[in-house]
Amino acid sequence: MANIFDKNSFWAGAVQLNPDVLAQVQCCLVMVPHPDDESLACAGLIATLINQGKQVHIILTTDGSKSHPGSKEFPPSRLAGVRLSELKGALGLLGVAEENLTYYSAADASMPTKGSDGFPRLVSKLSADLTAVRPDLILVPYEADPHCDHRATHQLLISALENAGISRPRIWEYPIWLYEHAELSDVPELESGELLSLDISKYLELKKQCIYAHQSQTTHLIGDDPEGFILLPEVIANFTQGKEYFMERKKINPSGTLPQKYFENMYRENNDPWNFEKSEYEKEKYKATLAAIPAGNYQRALEIGCSIGVLTQMLTERCIHLLAMDISGTALDLARKRLEGSTAVEFLAGGIPQDFPPGNFDLIVMSEVGYYLSMEDLLTSRQQIFNALTSGGVLILVHWTHFVADYPLSGDEVHDCFNGTGMPHIYVQRKEDYRLDVYRKP
Repeated sequence: MANIFDKNSFWAGAVQLNPDVLAQVQCCLVMVPHPDDESLACAGLIATLINQGKQVHIILTTDGSKSHPGSKEFPPSRLAGVRLSELKGALGLLGVAEENLTYYSAADASMPTKGSDGFPRLVSKLSADLTAVRPDLILVPYEADPHCDHRATHQLLISALENAGISRPRIWEYPIWLYEHAELSDVPELESGELLSLDISKYLELKKQCIYAHQSQTTHLIGDDPEGFILLPEVIANFTQGKEYFMERKKINPSGTLPQKYFENMYRENNDPWNFEKSEYEKEKYKATLAAIPAGNYQRALEIGCSIGVLTQMLTERCIHLLAMDISGTALDLARKRLEGSTAVEFLAGGIPQDFPPGNFDLIVMSEVGYYLSMEDLLTSRQQIFNALTSGGVLILVHWTHFVADYPLSGDEVHDCFNGTGMPHIYVQRKEDYRLDVYRKP
């Protein structure tokens, strides 16, 4: 059956990578499901970075032992050793130090996926490696690349980033089997600018050497398994065009403020998408938030991002008048219902910075909101909040500190941004999952 993926149109839609982007990279991590994926997908990029004096680390997720299941001369244990040796040879050609190679030895063709046995162990291992390496660029197979190990490697990366506690890296996805085996559901719907091309003509011959260093996959080195895998010339030709292609999808590299429809969709699918009502994490965090608010009642307070009103209800006990705002009309309807009859609270539909309310406040609470904003919008909101606080007014910030693929910023980036206001801290608390900072305006 003919492949429905039009690779020529795909390549034609790419924009040339700005050299300044690579100049900003200090450390690149390449996630490799099988030995040879690194040479096919990104040998030119690796060579470029190494030539610029940048750090490159490789993580091989499977043992590569199933390419020739019928071979008696090369049983799985021997084949795994051969393929690892070939990978080391290719990386040596590129100049990647052997100590920068880590391998997890998951079973080839059956690498654990999210929710399966063995996946948490891999997540824990990769989380530790991410924390140690702290890459600012990560290469990983495309999320829907048509091979189970490629998809599992993508799932592993996203899950591990949620636990690693590092700054958000750029994530570039590379296609391998998309070119040959794509079904309609595999084809990415890319926005303009999301497909990048890198001119690697300078390193093309080196790349070919790296590809053919994987002799078990490119030659008939293993001669007793006629049904065994081999990289055919037409497949290799996909990767020797003089350019390499990477997808920098906004889905996992968000930079703009999340739109109102994002939240509306969340609340329409689930009235309490973050489990504010029943989560033990939320209960503990609410308790800590309320305890961190300096004693006294507040004449006019603002809650940014009130959601369905769980924390709002608790804040009314400390506020004479509380203005609670949220970008989701569905969430606000639920909050109004929860606070029905309360004379202390007023609701406002809108998001920051565009709908920031007028007037001054002696207490502003922003809990789990700041990381939905672009840095530009966060800086604007920071100034609005500072201007709106009365002298002696209090700002409470509380945010989840783990990586979330959808969010433009991390909780730490939000709080570190507000440290630049010059407002002194009056309370700081950092837990395993969240950060709480209290500021008072002079």
